[in-house]
Amino acid sequence: MKRFRLLTIILLCSLLLSAAVLWFAVAAYRSADPVARAILQGLALSLGQAIESVAMRDASLQQLTEFRSRDIAYFAVLDRQGRFRFHSNPDLIGEHADDQRFARLFEVPELAEERIQLGTGELIYETQQQLHLPGEILVLRLALHTWQADQIIQRARTGLTTVLVLLSVAWLLGVASYRLVRRDQRRSEELARQEQLAQLGSLGAVMAHEVRTPLAGIKGFAQLLGEQLVDPRQQRHAARIVAESERLEGLVNDLLTYARQEPFAPGQSDPAAVVHEVREGLAAAAALSGVELVVAGTIARPVACPADRLRQLVMNLFTNALQAMPDGGIVRVMLADDRRMAQLTIADSGSGFSEAALERAGTPFFTTRANGSGLGLAICRKLAEGYGGAIMLRNGDAGGAEVCLTLPLVREQV
Repeated sequence: MKRFRLLTIILLCSLLLSAAVLWFAVAAYRSADPVARAILQGLALSLGQAIESVAMRDASLQQLTEFRSRDIAYFAVLDRQGRFRFHSNPDLIGEHADDQRFARLFEVPELAEERIQLGTGELIYETQQQLHLPGEILVLRLALHTWQADQIIQRARTGLTTVLVLLSVAWLLGVASYRLVRRDQRRSEELARQEQLAQLGSLGAVMAHEVRTPLAGIKGFAQLLGEQLVDPRQQRHAARIVAESERLEGLVNDLLTYARQEPFAPGQSDPAAVVHEVREGLAAAAALSGVELVVAGTIARPVACPADRLRQLVMNLFTNALQAMPDGGIVRVMLADDRRMAQLTIADSGSGFSEAALERAGTPFFTTRANGSGLGLAICRKLAEGYGGAIMLRNGDAGGAEVCLTLPLVREQV
């Protein structure tokens, strides 16, 4: 859980950092166009003042032919009739403009601007502003090249693209690194699990030899003693010895089952039939505990698990659900499939899983019951995973615990 919280914090910090970097790049890109426009406006006003200064010294405007700037595409001076009093293209001097965009500038002293595409395909920035001469107001039509301003927009666009690419690569590398770490972690956990199973196997072999034989003797003598005793109190003591011997015998059997390193025999079975069989077998015990067993749904095809193994799985999960409701309740079993995997969901109306149980359930020897061995769910998980399935635990939305067993369906014959 601590590792999950740490990963969550790292993920949130990464998301915040990525969002901040992306916001900065987008803000820079969105501000590039207004900045470029302001630069062009400032340049147009500066050049307009310079042209006006030259025109003030020469009313014939002939000196404007010597006015040069690498930012100017062309410029012209128009009078109220729309006649070109000056044009950077001498052939147009004296001609009339073929539009009336200049007309309102004689009434409104403002800077008019727009983007225009020339016949060469170049997109230019054209402005129109008043030109004040002694005793006369003219209109200066000034067209500027936009490559410098466009470079600002292009750099901002390139910066945004670079940030997006870098963030994408960083997240891809992060996801790949996380998957590698998780794979190594699972491999380490599997190696530790195999080592634990090997140790349990050795311990189980010792227990089978050193415990089973004297345990069988204790159980047999207690049964014989119980048959010969007359005092009811002494008979109860003998029965208690037999019951505890059987519990220890079951613990040894569970330990041997979990630790045994044997191949999983292939086979198939009808999950619905096995579930109903186990339900019938536990019906009497469930009724005594005040528990109702409800089965719903169906599974279309057999699962790739032998009937005896599936019966062991379902029996253990049913028993755990019954033991979770000592005061009675309902156990619902939902059968379903997605054409690839069968799903058996066993939901009880008990108190549900605690946080510790959700984190450690299925770990050998972890149990929340005073007389439990902590091997039942571990055996179920081992069997389910051995046959290509899984067991998932969660708390139900309406309370109680839910255990979902998934197993692969047998492939349909083509």
